[in-house]
Amino acid sequence: MIKNYTLLVIFIIACHIANAQKGILNGVVSSKKNGESIVGASVFSMADKSNGTSTDIAGHYELELSAGEQMIICAITGMKSDTFKVTVRAGEIITRNIYLASDTRNLDVVVVSASKYEQRLEDITVSMEVLKPSLIEDRNTVNITSVLEQTPGVNILDQEPQIRGGSGFSFGVGSRVATLIDGLPILTGDAGRTDWQFIPIENIEQVEVIKGASSVLFGSSALSGTINFRTAYPKERYHTYVRAYGGLYDTPANKDAKWWNGPANFSGLNFQHSQKINNFDFVIGGNGLYDHGYIGPPVNVPSLPFQDTTINSNDVASRWGRMNFNMRYRFKNIEGLAIGLNGNFMQSHSNFSLVWGNDTSGIYSAFPKTMTLTDSKQFYLDPFITYLSKGGVSHNLRARSFYSDNDNGNNQSNKTNVYTVEYRVNKEFVNFGKLNVTAGAYYNQSFSTATLYSGSGKDKNTLENYAAFVQLEKKLIKRLTMSAGFREEYFEMNNGESAVKPILRAGLNYKLTEGTFLRASYGQGYRYPTIAERYIKTNAGGITIFSNPEVRPESSWNAEVGVKQGFKVGSFMGFADLSLFQQQYQNTIEYIYAIWSPDSAGFKFVNTGNTRVKGLDFSLMGEGKPIRDLNVMVIAGYTYILPQSLDPDYVFATDNPSTDFTPTPLSYSNTSTDTTDNILKYRFQHLAKADIEITWKFISIGYSIRYYSYMKNIDKTFYDLDYPYLLPTGIKSYREKHDNGYVIHDLRAAVKINKTFKASFLINNAANTEYSLRPLKIEAPRTYTIQLVADI
Repeated sequence: MIKNYTLLVIFIIACHIANAQKGILNGVVSSKKNGESIVGASVFSMADKSNGTSTDIAGHYELELSAGEQMIICAITGMKSDTFKVTVRAGEIITRNIYLASDTRNLDVVVVSASKYEQRLEDITVSMEVLKPSLIEDRNTVNITSVLEQTPGVNILDQEPQIRGGSGFSFGVGSRVATLIDGLPILTGDAGRTDWQFIPIENIEQVEVIKGASSVLFGSSALSGTINFRTAYPKERYHTYVRAYGGLYDTPANKDAKWWNGPANFSGLNFQHSQKINNFDFVIGGNGLYDHGYIGPPVNVPSLPFQDTTINSNDVASRWGRMNFNMRYRFKNIEGLAIGLNGNFMQSHSNFSLVWGNDTSGIYSAFPKTMTLTDSKQFYLDPFITYLSKGGVSHNLRARSFYSDNDNGNNQSNKTNVYTVEYRVNKEFVNFGKLNVTAGAYYNQSFSTATLYSGSGKDKNTLENYAAFVQLEKKLIKRLTMSAGFREEYFEMNNGESAVKPILRAGLNYKLTEGTFLRASYGQGYRYPTIAERYIKTNAGGITIFSNPEVRPESSWNAEVGVKQGFKVGSFMGFADLSLFQQQYQNTIEYIYAIWSPDSAGFKFVNTGNTRVKGLDFSLMGEGKPIRDLNVMVIAGYTYILPQSLDPDYVFATDNPSTDFTPTPLSYSNTSTDTTDNILKYRFQHLAKADIEITWKFISIGYSIRYYSYMKNIDKTFYDLDYPYLLPTGIKSYREKHDNGYVIHDLRAAVKINKTFKASFLINNAANTEYSLRPLKIEAPRTYTIQLVADI
């Protein structure tokens, strides 16, 4: 017994002596450029890389070191590493603040969407575009779609996002692009669509667009890509931003189509204020807008047995107000712990025009019974907890309660509640060769109340989604990085039918030279049908919409190889990126018109078989000063796609006419206007875009150009209905006259009045081109805008 006690005393004394031979190194890691604290920076000893820590949410670090001289390294993505020597004395505390400079070898573009942790843009294994808030301001963005429309490989087809032709047009239902705010979905729970007005454009840190299937990390709807809007938090100094603007729609090139008298004006105000108050971070922002609009009320069509006189010129004007906030508290006594709440609230009045009045004098008006007026109320609340341990383990628990109430009238109103919870943990294991592991669990449940979806036999419908995921990133050798991910999805609709789906992805990134990066990736996608796709049942303008409870989930795989080349000309630097891709879809869901019941024809969502999209995508982004006092910023791109039906004669359904007629098998071939090369419907095979801004001292000018090739194939239905007593729209003759594609030009100029104020003048669609991207919907004529920005 005495012997045991003696050994215990010796052990305690030895431990005490060992601890007495150690010291503490602590401090704060900040940006040399602006003094902002840096979260998640690694600080470790060169002699023992396993002895390290990460900075907490305030940028603070603390590291226990053995006595003697030590070489310390501080590193984080997007910044130059700092190495320094310290002499540690036993029992002492040394304070050393570290200031990191930007890595001038790149554009300081750091992204999180590719793997759900911070990475340099050039290091990721997928294709991604990044948009900064300066472009949102410079283009006087009222609706974020105008900026997304300028993004290489992306176009917005009447509010529906398309990435590399991965989707066609489905009248606002069932997006194949996942839209996120701070990593959580913002798609409506019933129809799976995005209300772009709801995006808080006044508080955007950056926009990250992933091209290609990304369902492993972001789940259903990320079938052909993801758009993630990252909101901002305060910097070290408080910041107040106000943007006021006003403008006019010009008379259309077709003067006979002008339906308004007097000025068709729009005006709005955005504001944002952010501030740190001790350990409390606070951001508040808002947006208000009035828009007279350029699409007028329904026209009179004498050949029809019905007209539409219930909507007048005042009704079509859009109005909305929105408020948002971000709050975060960083605990002083528990390093690395933060809690917060983000929120966004909007009330709006808007219109949606499905079909134009006709292809001549009525092209800027609606067809009878095809315009919907919507009064909408929406909000989300996002509580969250984050914790970064001293060992470098990052925990992130986020939730969202998203409510939407759309009063459409005509028995088409709907209410949805969407609840989302995601837990994510991330850790880099230095001892395993910098193996970065991200894992998590996800829950999403949608509740819908609407007579509109009575195809299920009831007004109330639910959709549940559970998932677990893991993502691994590791440097195999010095220049080669590998990523791999897995996700297991479970879906259940109306507490009945369910589906389980495993999803995989993998990628490689090889640093060939200091500025050349090669990559290859493979990813699977999966999308479960929305409540609307299965159960919508309504009527608009004599067109019936049929439910289809039997529609099946669609899936995809995407493969690509690419090269990203960095360049530097003087102080002008950037990236050029080229990728070749192929994406294949199974059980593609499309909106098909046919005689679905003996006494009625209309649209229904059906699975139309297997399709494929392949092509190439080129993008270029750069910024800097090629000569003194002259700053140039460029973003440009070109995308070519070959979207094809793989089995054009596959019969995906048979119509249901009266007994006097023979049922018709339906296939791609007999529902398309042009089957040349089996090109899919509603795709632009060629997209080219560029935006350049040149700033000289306090004056800047900007120019944007977009080219859309001719949309070769649309639903044959619209041609078949183009008769006086059916749906006389003139769509066939219009497309025959406009079969060369469109080129659209935008101009802008700005003057920096002083450190606070900047005034701008913008002309969009400068050539006043009459153009239609989505068949039966005309785009805006030329607009003039004056903008004043105060940035304090």
